[in-house]
Amino acid sequence: MLLAIGDERTERLDLVRRGAHKLAGDLCAVYLDDPRCAAHEYRELVKLYPTAPESWEARVRLGDLDMRIGDVRGALEAWRDQVATAPDRPGADAAQLKIARALVDRGEFHEGRAAAAELMSRWPDSKLAAAAALLSASSYHLSGRHADAIAAYDKVERKYHGTQKAAEALYEKGNCLAELGEDEGAVKAYTAALARHDSPDAVQFALERAERRLDRSRAVNPHNYSAVWDRGYAQRRATQR
Repeated sequence: MLLAIGDERTERLDLVRRGAHKLAGDLCAVYLDDPRCAAHEYRELVKLYPTAPESWEARVRLGDLDMRIGDVRGALEAWRDQVATAPDRPGADAAQLKIARALVDRGEFHEGRAAAAELMSRWPDSKLAAAAALLSASSYHLSGRHADAIAAYDKVERKYHGTQKAAEALYEKGNCLAELGEDEGAVKAYTAALARHDSPDAVQFALERAERRLDRSRAVNPHNYSAVWDRGYAQRRATQR
């Protein structure tokens, strides 16, 4: 169809061309499972008709398609274009979160935090604001800034207290404390996270490990022979594994 209509520009032909590019992209994405082909067709549509309704749908899909083919830079450009073109349309906050997550995944932690902060500032009532706050906190953790990470996790927990995201923040705070060797604080964080976390088994496993380390670190009364014997036996078994 695109070959048949050529480059001629009339209102009727533009309508046909828009639909053809959109359909070609859909066919490549859904039926041919060819994300590179789909991204090409959607990008052509956006370039030729930037304000068309079909172009909005294309923008929504472009970033994810670029990620599938490993083009992170292209994905970032697509999501930024989506946000800039229609920040008030549904999905703009999701695109902003994808920008923040992609930047953190690339190790661009400062930029990732800035993108997350923009989401929370522009869409304060978004259901994704808590996820953005948690992502921002995790960026400190990933970069080895444990003190900043713990403070950020505490801030998320206070702001979203009683929610699943608050439980995730407590769990990650526990992991951070465990990495610092502060098992007593880790046990408290894990225990507080346990009730609302969506993976309670993972929390329970981390909690039990921290409790075992904490138990081994406690001093034993030398006159309590059974405790001394049990401690020595447990330590020998641990070294043999």
